[in-house]
Amino acid sequence: MKIQLIGLGNVGKNLLKLLSEEEEKLKDRGLDLRFVSISDSKGTAVNENGLKLSEVLKYKELEWHNCTYYFKGYSAIDAIKNISSDIVVELTPSTINGEPGLSHIKEAFTHKKHVVTANKGPLVVSFKKLKDMALENNLYFLYEATVAAHVPIFCLLSSCFITDEILKVEGIFNATTNFIICEMEQGFSFQEALDKAIKAGWAETNYADDVDGIDAARKVVILANTIYDSDFKLDDVKIEGIRNVEPLIMEAKKQGKRVKLLCEIAKEGSGNVFLQVSPKVISQDNPFSTVNYGDMAVKFYFKNSQEIFVSAKFVSPRQTAQAVLNDIIKVALNKKCQG
Repeated sequence: MKIQLIGLGNVGKNLLKLLSEEEEKLKDRGLDLRFVSISDSKGTAVNENGLKLSEVLKYKELEWHNCTYYFKGYSAIDAIKNISSDIVVELTPSTINGEPGLSHIKEAFTHKKHVVTANKGPLVVSFKKLKDMALENNLYFLYEATVAAHVPIFCLLSSCFITDEILKVEGIFNATTNFIICEMEQGFSFQEALDKAIKAGWAETNYADDVDGIDAARKVVILANTIYDSDFKLDDVKIEGIRNVEPLIMEAKKQGKRVKLLCEIAKEGSGNVFLQVSPKVISQDNPFSTVNYGDMAVKFYFKNSQEIFVSAKFVSPRQTAQAVLNDIIKVALNKKCQG
């Protein structure tokens, strides 16, 4: 299967490393995954017979110096239009307007190419349009890594609870805020905990989207749209961040309780869907109290299956890359079965 990768940041690099490590195992399963183009923000590496991934990583570190198959100025859009492939893997950074990822995904669907992405931006801005394009062209559109990295959410819903009704969803979907709150519970101020998160690599220097609850809200939008086949936007989510959470933490400690930035999706009696991100006080016997620092989790409330709780330890972008790789393999296996 011919793959085009767009975005060679931390997740993209880890994806290439994983594929290099797992290449023989994948071939044993009859999967020949060849990357025919890899685009970053400045150009594209191309080999229609398949790029050598370890070599690509080396040249990327050298800023493509002396790389004969890297074409500066040859954009991802050019690559999608002109290079034959089966699947486009879109891993550019999430943005408010969804670009450039949104254009990349639309272009891929226009050229009858399946899409796997970890990019939240396009799905928040144009979820229904992208899903419709995929359906109209009979293409796979997989995005497991967009919500809580490698926590199995969409794959769980699509394979294990197909006929059950979801009544409510709760989740810890942002590792940065979970880390900060855990540090504040140890007695550090918000600023001290934030500084520790930045130093430890859990927060970017541009941390506003995390601490203000925006990143978590984007994930709520994607999950709610998937569950209800809807077209919710960020404005539909009631959002409260953690900048002023210190008094709540102090009060919770007095009660022997904890605080978490919880995401909530719930269908109300009126049929409306309630979407919220806010700090909540929880008891010590609540399963979310076991989800600490950079870890994330989700809890589903089903009509028949009742409560299902899943948590996962988050250590590095390698785990996000694993979720992306899982989606790629799903597409490859399905195409193999069909072909």
